[in-house]
Amino acid sequence: MLYIRNACYDELALVLQFLKDAAIWIKERKIDYWQGWLDPPSEYVDWITEGFQNNEFYLICQAGEAIGCFRLQWSDTMFWGRRPEPAGYIHSFAMARRLAGQHIGEQALALIEDICMKQEKDYLRLDCGVHVTGLCHYYEANGFSNVGETMVQGEHLKLYEKKICSL
Repeated sequence: MLYIRNACYDELALVLQFLKDAAIWIKERKIDYWQGWLDPPSEYVDWITEGFQNNEFYLICQAGEAIGCFRLQWSDTMFWGRRPEPAGYIHSFAMARRLAGQHIGEQALALIEDICMKQEKDYLRLDCGVHVTGLCHYYEANGFSNVGETMVQGEHLKLYEKKICSL
């Protein structure tokens, strides 16, 4: 059974490994995206550390084993600017590649939606590189709508959101 739990600070290396593994997988497909996670500069690690300090990092687990990670924020002015609607913002969503094709990512997204609904959020939002078409299609197939584009630190990104029903 899949479940989500808060990540502990001593699991920082595990999260960084999930991100590095995702970057390796992306690079093997000759896609220029997330390559900073292969050997992350200090500002990347600082961003992850800040997420841990704010209790925003989670592990996706199955049978007691961490199989993925993500950061969930309740605001995201860096990528989204100021938005009036209550939303959850996903970053650093990465799953163990050995589980590809088992629809575990979709299940994890549904669990993240549940967290957001319990926090009375109306939307679940995320971003994705405009040229990472496979991942863009994946999010669209999971009910996310492209609602715009932005540039963050030189990356051209699509903004995706999914309307969810609050409790």
